[in-house]
Amino acid sequence: MSSPSHSHRRVHRAIICVDIERFTRPGLNDLQRADMRRGLYESLERAFTWAGISSDDRYHEDRGDGAFYLVPTEGPQSRLVDPLPFHLAAELGRHNRTVAADTRIRVRVALHAGYVHHDPKGVVGTALNEAFRLLDAPEVKKELEEASGDLAFIASARFHHDVIRTRRVFDSSADRMVRTTGKEPHAEAWLCGFAEQLHAGREFCAALARIRDALAAAKATVQEAREVREQTVEKVAAPVPDVSDPADGLPGRLAALDEPRPGHRWARLLATAAELERDAAAALEQAETTRDAVKGPLAVRRELRGQLESLQVMARNLGRAEDPRLDDLYRSAQELLWTAPCDLAAAESAVQRYLREIQEG
Repeated sequence: MSSPSHSHRRVHRAIICVDIERFTRPGLNDLQRADMRRGLYESLERAFTWAGISSDDRYHEDRGDGAFYLVPTEGPQSRLVDPLPFHLAAELGRHNRTVAADTRIRVRVALHAGYVHHDPKGVVGTALNEAFRLLDAPEVKKELEEASGDLAFIASARFHHDVIRTRRVFDSSADRMVRTTGKEPHAEAWLCGFAEQLHAGREFCAALARIRDALAAAKATVQEAREVREQTVEKVAAPVPDVSDPADGLPGRLAALDEPRPGHRWARLLATAAELERDAAAALEQAETTRDAVKGPLAVRRELRGQLESLQVMARNLGRAEDPRLDDLYRSAQELLWTAPCDLAAAESAVQRYLREIQEG
């Protein structure tokens, strides 16, 4: 849409304007603002791709602390209200989880439609001016300040009537009509909640983070189990289970789920993430069980060693420190427990013989 063929053309387009909250606040330096802009553009790019609005279907210009996008009103326009809010919430959540608190971004979004004029320098049009007035309206700024998430949406009355209300896949009854109170003449607009989509987008992002954590923990646990198994096999003569990777295949499923692919309904994505999260949790639990199992023989040997030393103290307290039979039984058990690989069954029997001699002697 940004090619020279679009110059000097008057076209009807859906307009989406975005602005980073408090981008110019004191305390931020230019490098931090550059990181925030990069985060915004990366989030928008992924969200648009997920929503099925390809780069060929959108024109955009930068505005320093934000940007505006134009998309055709045939088809892509409806995707601005479903599923774009879901994906934008998810992508902003992803960004904000990976950066310092002072460079997290919260965004106002204005939705409108109208005629714009392309010329060699860019785009002009009354509709574009109206969209930016909506973006700067005190009402949507206040809405974002009070929001629990990272997004607040405002739509022109015409866009709300023609596009949002016609979408039957979500409930717009909670949207609120306002009369904007900015510098220009007041205009009727709608604060759009998109509550179900925004909540689901945040949960999708959180689920992916939990899956990554579980898979990382499972990988570390499997590695620990393999290292412990080597020690156990070397030090103890006892059956030791093999260590397999219960998370095999799950990283590939996560990568597929995390890669933007247009055409997937967001409710299905959320369900798929929940399923994968359950599988990742089960893999971690299985890895921990295996680790504990391969540690078991070493733990038994350690327990027997401690028991033998405690019994020796008991024998001394009973005045039998010089008893030759006790001494022979102690040395027999000690040799078994401190010889690698340790025969656990024989060592346990030797400790029990030592105990019985103390009790019966």
